[in-house]
Amino acid sequence: MEYVRCIKSSEIEKASAVLTSVFFDDDLIKYMFPEEGFRKDFLPWIYSKWISVLANYDSVFVDDDLRGVIVCIPPSLELKVPLWDQIQAGLLWTIPKLGIKRIWRPLRVFLDNRRRTKSEVSPQSWVVDILGVCPKYQRKGIGSQLIGEVLKRAVNERVPAYVITHKLDNIKFYEKNGFKLVRIVNSLPGGPPTCSLIFNQ
Repeated sequence: MEYVRCIKSSEIEKASAVLTSVFFDDDLIKYMFPEEGFRKDFLPWIYSKWISVLANYDSVFVDDDLRGVIVCIPPSLELKVPLWDQIQAGLLWTIPKLGIKRIWRPLRVFLDNRRRTKSEVSPQSWVVDILGVCPKYQRKGIGSQLIGEVLKRAVNERVPAYVITHKLDNIKFYEKNGFKLVRIVNSLPGGPPTCSLIFNQ
């Protein structure tokens, strides 16, 4: 069994590298950022900024050897990450980094996910935003241990847990860990399907 704990600030860059290795060729990421060179520079930057925001809420968890990372929005935020936190982390630089040409697909994904989340789950929920395990350590139970930490907190706080995935293969993983499929829709033109799942104790 893996020891799962909150991330330390000194580990954010390494966690960002783990997520970049996991999602670099992911269908949703390629849909949003088709240029390989751009992904190489942008993903480590955006992951490190996002992790640093949510780490302040003790809602980013890692295994002790940092082979996997789970980034969540906790119930206390009621589905909204404060703008001031995003400004302090430097996330406003996202817009100039993307530029007008690249901003539309990520914005479409963001708005679609936000609309789905608000319509399908209570604001008082643990929302799994990103879950990734280093490719060479996948299928060893690390992902289940990470999600288990979130579900333990959801049970203790008597709130649901919720996740959106854009990979059909992930449905089985989440169902094995106690989630139930809400629905699958093709809401991103030319993109992968959007699948939402919920855990209720």
